[in-house]
Amino acid sequence: MKIVKKGKRLFSAILVGMLILGSCVVPKTETAASETLLNTYGKTMGRFGNCVTLAQLQDPATLSHIKSQYNSITLENEMKPDALLGRQPSLFHQDTAKSQGYYVPSSMNETYVPKINFDTIDKVLKICYENGLGVRAHTLIWHSQTPDWFFRVGYSTNYGYVSEAQMNNRMEYYIKTVMNHVYTSKYGSVVYAWDVVNEYLHATPSGWSYIYGNCGNKPAFVKRAFQYAHDCISYFKLTDKVSLLYNDFNTYMEVNDIITMIRYINAEKKICNGVGMQSHLGTAFPSVSYYTDALRAFVNAGFEVQITELDVTNKSDADQASYLYNLMKNVLSIKKAGGNITGLTWWGIADYVTWIKGEKPLLFSYLNVPKSSYYNVLQAYRDSGLGSSDTNYETLPDGWYYIKNINAQKYLQVKDNVGGNGVNVEIGTGSGVKGQKWYLSNQGNGYVTLKNGNGYMLDIQYGAKEDGTNVQTYSANGADAQKFKIMKTSTANVYGIVTKVTGDKKSLDVYNFGTHDGANVCQWTYYGNTCQKWIFEPCWN
Repeated sequence: MKIVKKGKRLFSAILVGMLILGSCVVPKTETAASETLLNTYGKTMGRFGNCVTLAQLQDPATLSHIKSQYNSITLENEMKPDALLGRQPSLFHQDTAKSQGYYVPSSMNETYVPKINFDTIDKVLKICYENGLGVRAHTLIWHSQTPDWFFRVGYSTNYGYVSEAQMNNRMEYYIKTVMNHVYTSKYGSVVYAWDVVNEYLHATPSGWSYIYGNCGNKPAFVKRAFQYAHDCISYFKLTDKVSLLYNDFNTYMEVNDIITMIRYINAEKKICNGVGMQSHLGTAFPSVSYYTDALRAFVNAGFEVQITELDVTNKSDADQASYLYNLMKNVLSIKKAGGNITGLTWWGIADYVTWIKGEKPLLFSYLNVPKSSYYNVLQAYRDSGLGSSDTNYETLPDGWYYIKNINAQKYLQVKDNVGGNGVNVEIGTGSGVKGQKWYLSNQGNGYVTLKNGNGYMLDIQYGAKEDGTNVQTYSANGADAQKFKIMKTSTANVYGIVTKVTGDKKSLDVYNFGTHDGANVCQWTYYGNTCQKWIFEPCWN
């Protein structure tokens, strides 16, 4: 977020004694050459990303760097309201808007409505889709970088502000049009999270406050924004695939207010998944323990958490490296204990493009030039018991198993209990038929094959890597599409089943958290959700 975060070092003199620092700088030689942010944190967090611009994505060298370390991007400024609406309004007739796929609420009585410029979004979605990158959509509602004309009568700064009812319509128009455009796109599946509302608790006067007033920590218009966003993902059947988040800075100083507000938003129904913790940190403040306490509080409140906009100002490379080692150790400890932390996003590719002038707050100095902090972050991963020194997959004995889904309490099976190529795989009530029995055979390096009782292998259709790829049975051919890894979870004897064709990034998933007999099994990015967790029950053929 390109806005100066005031107050983050306000109490540094008081809290300096809380700092968890030490001589934890790890020399480059201690980091395994094969380790990257992508195959460590990307595997554990599900999403590990960085903020970018369209121009950076279009640059081959920068895109290559991004793909080597990250599996997610956030647009720094180009998905904010002023980028989509423009500094000056471009209006067209309501009927024309509808004909072009815009969502116009039935109660919206304005003849003319603003155009939304999707050119950059469309280019970004296509690049990310073609390069295996997810997208955090940032942001829909924000007091800053939203043109003042959007709040005015006739969309003109020559007139006063509209009524609450009229602004409700405009907000619904904007949110649903933007989200509908994304999810009707061929490439929209890459968008896995939205910052629906940004920085409400730290808002300066804007059109939102002039129209809705001071709403405290129970803002009706914020709740309404989440309802509109939830309407969209419900319509597209994405409620279990897409996260809707409240994003803010200094969240470690506003824990109780944020918890109160999200509980208010979710009072009738869960429409906000949790918190985006902007993390523009400094080694002087907040201390690692102070930040960790806030993260733990959000997790304990039952919220999903994504760490967003991470950078760390510092006195030196060694100072930053020490701080980040301790920070990542704590974050990973909470994640390993079952905390619902589903992503982490750095705010800048390298120091030479940071938004914080005169500082060096990132992991790289330049493209592919890592700093001590980079190696310390990887060391923290290994020391958390998640690295190569600690096998994070399970080796089960060769033999026959029933494989039961945790969420549905039903078993992996082939449709209609038949053998053959291209037979669909689904879940069903336990019956003991051959179609529910699977022979596990270890293949080395943690990979296994799973042969059904009818004599055919579990197989990822066409060996494709995309989310939603169907799972089937097929004759044994030794391909990676028939190799899987049994991943440990925080619960004993409960596992994820990841696919070799995706480099262990995606797993067997019961589509849309289905629990009925015949619910389809597909491949989806591995988050460790209950629909992706399985129990292996030994059996006899």
